[in-house]
Amino acid sequence: MHIYTKKIDKYSLLTFEIKQMNLPFTGQVVVAHDDELTRSLLLKKALAIEKWLMDVDQRFSPFRSDSELSLYNAGKLDFEQTSPIFKQIFALTVFAEEQTQGLFSANYRGQYDPTGLVKGWAIEKAQQIQLKPLLSDPNFIAINLNGGGDMQFATRLDSDWNWSIGISDPFDNEKILSKIVMKNAAIATSGTSQRGDHLIDPASGQAVLKQKNSIISTSVLCPSLTLADIWATAIAIPAINDHDWLDHIPGSGLRISYSKTAERWLDHKLVDQKELRYA
Repeated sequence: MHIYTKKIDKYSLLTFEIKQMNLPFTGQVVVAHDDELTRSLLLKKALAIEKWLMDVDQRFSPFRSDSELSLYNAGKLDFEQTSPIFKQIFALTVFAEEQTQGLFSANYRGQYDPTGLVKGWAIEKAQQIQLKPLLSDPNFIAINLNGGGDMQFATRLDSDWNWSIGISDPFDNEKILSKIVMKNAAIATSGTSQRGDHLIDPASGQAVLKQKNSIISTSVLCPSLTLADIWATAIAIPAINDHDWLDHIPGSGLRISYSKTAERWLDHKLVDQKELRYA
């Protein structure tokens, strides 16, 4: 694994890349001084994150016949025999279904499938355990772990560094619809713009269709990537004028429909809802 470096003003941005879960994961660390000791420490952290993501994939991949998830669904592993991590995710999926009033479900296919939240949870855990402790060292200014566009980032409170996060236009990935500048938060994106008809309405068991009022893209910003990931998936299910979820969702975010209506919300209230317009 290689550590890449880029000078940004008075800081150095160190980057590493990992391929797991059939996805690219990118870690970024901002430091005041780039030296061999700093890179060596970051490389150890990167390797630990890679091992963690590999372990999570081996436990929860629905595509591996020997994964803990596959064995559980096949009746070859009783719930009592599953690992503490499996039980933790199971409890989290129950919580997610309750909090989203059934918009998020790990049982929509007739079998248990928690993959809708596993990636965000795994990223948040890796960031908290491996990267965030680095901020206790004055040389480390900010950290960010990104997996498939979902990220958890943090910054030293006494620093002038801010992360600049762009939300792309689901109709044209070359365009940025909104830019968020923050020190500490998490952001998750869901919808059908990138992965097609993969979202299932738990109530009907059918795929969310690409209709005028259906959602093409959602982005949720809140302190926890696990929660952001859950809710980004959940609010991609209701139509653009359905806001029953608004009283329950944390943080803020953006939803866009196939009719090119974009709506923003903050603290359980709609900020605006308007048509996307291009120059």
